[in-house]
Amino acid sequence: MSRFLASVSRLSLMIAVAAMSAPLAASAADIVVPAGTTNTSAKTLVDGDRLIVQGTGALSVNGTAVSSTVATATGITISNAGTIESTASGGRAVNIGGSNNNLRSITITNAAGAAIQSQDDAVRVNVDPATGSTVTIDNSGLILSSNGGQALDLAAIASGRATITIANGATGVIRATGNDAIRPGSGIVSITNNGLIDATASASRGINVNLADLTKLTSFTLVNGVTGTIQSQDDTVRITGTAGTATTAVQVTIDNAGLIRSVGTGSAAGQAIDLDNIASSAASVTIINRATGTITSADADAIRPGQNFVLVNYGQIIANAVAVPSDRPSADGVDLQLNHTGTIYNYGLISGAKSGTTSDVGSSLTVYNYAGATIVGQDGAGVGSGGTATIVNYGTITGRIDTTSARGDGDGIDVDYTADITNYGLIQGLGAKGWDSGGRLNNSEGITMGGGTVRNYGTITGATYGITVNNDSNTDNSRSGSAATTIVNYAGASIVGQAGYAIRLENKLGTTADNDTIVNYGTIVGNGAIPDPNAVVLRQDGTPDPGSVGTLDGVTYTGTGSARFIRGDGSAIQMGEGSDILINYGTIIGNNGRAINMEGGNDTVRIMPGSTIVGLVNGGAGIDTLDYQKVGLGEAKKAALLAGQTVNIGGTLYTSFEAFAGLTQSFSSFATSGATRGIAATLDNGSTSQSASLTTQKLIDQVASASDVGGALAQLTPRTLQAYASIGIDIAQQTTDTIDQRLTNARQGVLPFDIGGLDAIAALFDGSSSRSLPGLTAADLGIASSAATAFASASPAMRPNPAFGTFDSVAAYGPGPVKAAPAVPDSPWGGFVYGSAATTRQGATATSPATRYRTAGVTAGLDYRFSPEIIAGVFGGYGRTNANLDELGSTGAVTTWLGGVYGGWYGPAWFVQGAALYGRNDYDTTRVALGTANTSSTRGDQVALHGIAGTDIRLGRVLVTPELGAQYTRVQIDGFTEAGNAALTVGEDRADSLRSSLGLRSRLVWKTSFGLLMPEWRASWQHEFLNTERDLTATFVDQAFPVPFATTAGGAGRDFGVLGVGLGAWMADRLQASVGYDLKVGGHDYTAHVVSGRLRAAF
Repeated sequence: MSRFLASVSRLSLMIAVAAMSAPLAASAADIVVPAGTTNTSAKTLVDGDRLIVQGTGALSVNGTAVSSTVATATGITISNAGTIESTASGGRAVNIGGSNNNLRSITITNAAGAAIQSQDDAVRVNVDPATGSTVTIDNSGLILSSNGGQALDLAAIASGRATITIANGATGVIRATGNDAIRPGSGIVSITNNGLIDATASASRGINVNLADLTKLTSFTLVNGVTGTIQSQDDTVRITGTAGTATTAVQVTIDNAGLIRSVGTGSAAGQAIDLDNIASSAASVTIINRATGTITSADADAIRPGQNFVLVNYGQIIANAVAVPSDRPSADGVDLQLNHTGTIYNYGLISGAKSGTTSDVGSSLTVYNYAGATIVGQDGAGVGSGGTATIVNYGTITGRIDTTSARGDGDGIDVDYTADITNYGLIQGLGAKGWDSGGRLNNSEGITMGGGTVRNYGTITGATYGITVNNDSNTDNSRSGSAATTIVNYAGASIVGQAGYAIRLENKLGTTADNDTIVNYGTIVGNGAIPDPNAVVLRQDGTPDPGSVGTLDGVTYTGTGSARFIRGDGSAIQMGEGSDILINYGTIIGNNGRAINMEGGNDTVRIMPGSTIVGLVNGGAGIDTLDYQKVGLGEAKKAALLAGQTVNIGGTLYTSFEAFAGLTQSFSSFATSGATRGIAATLDNGSTSQSASLTTQKLIDQVASASDVGGALAQLTPRTLQAYASIGIDIAQQTTDTIDQRLTNARQGVLPFDIGGLDAIAALFDGSSSRSLPGLTAADLGIASSAATAFASASPAMRPNPAFGTFDSVAAYGPGPVKAAPAVPDSPWGGFVYGSAATTRQGATATSPATRYRTAGVTAGLDYRFSPEIIAGVFGGYGRTNANLDELGSTGAVTTWLGGVYGGWYGPAWFVQGAALYGRNDYDTTRVALGTANTSSTRGDQVALHGIAGTDIRLGRVLVTPELGAQYTRVQIDGFTEAGNAALTVGEDRADSLRSSLGLRSRLVWKTSFGLLMPEWRASWQHEFLNTERDLTATFVDQAFPVPFATTAGGAGRDFGVLGVGLGAWMADRLQASVGYDLKVGGHDYTAHVVSGRLRAAF
């Protein structure tokens, strides 16, 4: 229709332009006012006449300028390119009169630059013509009434038998300075405006269809183009009638791409569009506001759309208001008024100085607010309805308060009766102030309604409350809503009360309307203080609020203003009376400690896997059922609830439940070992006065909802940290192995200063004692026996003589057990520097997770030989260990500083050597538990005592050394507190190890052209006496679970085997190198691979 009308407008404009471009030729029935002339004689037109006023011509009459009083079946035409005017006071420029019920065809064209003007009506059709009559007015110039009349007055066309077409071009102005600009009449009315339609007087309207019988208006179409403006002081566009408002079948279409505005204020204010008197269900109203369109009022509602309307908005609909400091504004963006039904499709902005939309009792509103669209009440509700409403929101619906009014309640949605609300976007109430019309303190809610359904996929939030179901203006003072309520909050959605409850259902009717249901998959959060249940709520005048009559949660109230009755009990969700059902799959948080109160009635609370509730869940009065569908509710807790006690289930507090359904399984029923019994007992015995935090509850829910509850329990324990004891014991063992290496070298007379393995990439700990040359005969080395005998009998002071330069200092030992003490070098001082790296794997056990760690470090020492038989020294070292503490992603880093003393005694046939060390460790840990990272730092220390005894036996070229040793190690780790969602406070950990070693090693020496090669094999058996199982103690940082718990930690195992091979090379007097590989296995799936490389040089 709008395209058709636009085409008609363009055709009319082309005709008008043609009229301007050249004077019209006169015909037999033409009345012509030539260009450049002024005619002062009134003109009376009969059927078939054309009045032509050429450009710069004027028909200026002191009275009515143009009239017609007879039937005009053929039609009369007025074509004006100049001026047609009445100069008389109260005169009219064009006045069509005569008898009613005659066929009339009237065409008026007013070209661009032309004028039709008078003090009274500029153009009046003062006759009610017969069926088939037409009135066509095409204006591109000025049509003006300057003193009390309409610019176009067609109101006498009252029987609905005519077709009225008005086109106002882009250059056209239709203006009245003392009355309405256009009164179109009845029948079929079509107005197209691309120019200006303007009524400037107080209480005047731009387009005013004001009929005695509204049933006579068949259709009304208004197309306001992108350049069009329609404005007035009062209503800009109004359709009204004295009769027929409830029975009219009028079809109204308003299509706006320009500006429609009411500019009046105070008593002169009006609506931009007022169709309120269209009250018939047979009528239909379509209002389209295009993206470029604005429909606005200065101090009143922007649109009153009438009955059975469809409003489609892509642009802006704005109701402004003059400030009312003593009260509040009343202007709404769209106001249905009483008993109207309609639908709003909003893609743009709807804004009201009070509410975005509103209605009174009996009205039913449907709103679709699309993505990117906004509906806002500047001092009231975004969407309000005094009746019922259906609302689907993808955009933003906002209620706020202004800065000038004395009162306001900024609710996102306010529906007094039943509402059906589906939200995918944002519904928000941003503030409230002052008192309502009943003297009650205003509050800001996301949604307040009388009952119905809310399906939330987005966000609903209120500055005070989230959702309230009630009617605080009930005459019975019960505050009850009008219908049962179902609220479904879907995954990812949220309902939040910023300063109070999230949801309160106040139904207390004593009927099925009290039976409400909430199903939550998302997040529901309540905030604010707990109201004093003994306080009295006062109205603005200081008297108690009488809206407090009825029974709530087993208590009867009699209208004394009870705060418990009016304000609630502070719970995030308050279900009211009735047999209510609450099912939770998501998260419910009561930040004041109260999450849910089912209140009166026989209610059911169903707790599903994956859900969390922070705060107290109170079954309230009645026989209430707790249907618990995950682990945590055991028989003991059921018994406690039946006894009226409060229990902690999974971090949530429960009380006042008398019946049970679902699972009956405690956490302890899934604890099958010491690794989980402690943590399970702690979870089963949580605080009965403090709820766990949301993060803690989410972790516990993962346990309670897991397919492997025992495995999930283990993740919450500190068992991951037990690897640090094994790391400390291994570091001590590797360090004493290094000391043994130095003492062996000293015993066997090798270079006094050793530098080994400084490249930590290649030099890995091997734990071996490299034998150099002892026990070899002169023949073994290709040396004359006499020379060897001389070397062996020489004193230590003589052995450095150049005569013996080809001999190693130990090369002349005879066969069999070594009987003589080794040669003593010139200086009694000796030392070493060794670098190392190692990798270790510990398999998982019932009490230990699988671990891997890599250690690199350097050890240096300095010693002094007090006699050929005794040596002693001091050493220090630094190491760094990086560990994968479990298979969940937990990691640790250990930085070690250590020092100690060592020494040895070498007898004729046996040797004894040993060391003592002390180390200080820094631990940095990230412990992963159920997908969360928990970090900590602490320190600890370790001590070790090590001793070994053995003998060197030569069998030809083979040197065999049996050894027997033992080492005691104590590792102690200080207590600490983690940071993270599963944070623990972990107590001090201490592990003791006493490990024996029985081993044998053998070397073979070959002489080559470049030096000596020394292949070696070694084997030993180690047995652990002390480091078996121990307890790690911890508590949750979250004091909802204050009971400390112990977790069994296992050692590396009892028995280990070590196998190794090596190859040494002595390439010069002062240069030796070796490589080796050792494999250590045993214990609880313990495996260590050691590759070593050493380089020794003398200085």
